[in-house]
Amino acid sequence: MKKMLRLLLLMPLWIGCQSSDPSEFGIVPNHVAYDDEAPLKIKASCNDANCKEPSYEERYTYTTEGKLSKVETFSRDASGVLQMQSYTDYFFDVNGITTGKIQYYRHGSLPGWVAYYESEFVYKDGVLKFEKTYFNRHQPEQKVLTGAVEYEYKNGKKVGQRWTDEHNQLYRRVEYGYNNAVVNLETWYDQKNNVIRIFEHKFSGNRRQIGEYLLNSKELLAMIEKTYDEKGRLATQETKVHNPLLCAMTPGLIKYTY
Repeated sequence: MKKMLRLLLLMPLWIGCQSSDPSEFGIVPNHVAYDDEAPLKIKASCNDANCKEPSYEERYTYTTEGKLSKVETFSRDASGVLQMQSYTDYFFDVNGITTGKIQYYRHGSLPGWVAYYESEFVYKDGVLKFEKTYFNRHQPEQKVLTGAVEYEYKNGKKVGQRWTDEHNQLYRRVEYGYNNAVVNLETWYDQKNNVIRIFEHKFSGNRRQIGEYLLNSKELLAMIEKTYDEKGRLATQETKVHNPLLCAMTPGLIKYTY
């Protein structure tokens, strides 16, 4: 009886966070751009559909040539005011190629903004091949290698990524599958090449659903639904969780402004 009562109490939460009718979505993209990489001005995490008072924002700045040059992050303080929490500067060579980035935060005992995370970009034949990552320790000052990300491309499409630690040991990788030049499958592996996560992409008009499934099962764990504007750019992203217990955590909405 107690178990049944708990299920009845959770039922409204479960119903409230269900996604759209899955039958509306198919594995073939609907000739929409589905562009998640379009240069944007603001990425906002919202508590309501209108996103009048976002809890978190990322603000993007570009060079005159259209290259990303700065990202500023904001979150609300105890008084409800958006305050800058960090910013990231991007760096370029004489040819305008992005060579690295540095993320700055406040440090309790040091004045101003302090460098914490860094990346160095390595290219091969004009295509990004590696991103070496570092952490800046303070008092005493020391720049420490934390690992690297390797990108794999085929026919102009990114087909995989590999993450290694500071000892160049692989600890995670992902393979991307495509349908009509649009990503429709992500398969994640651990350091022993065991599949640990599977994400399946499905499409309906200007919407894309990304579902995570249990291994060797069709049981859906979680769902992200994305919508795209008339130019095919990412407009919103909403987390939709099917597990009743997880759904009680209230999925959020992300809004993109161009």
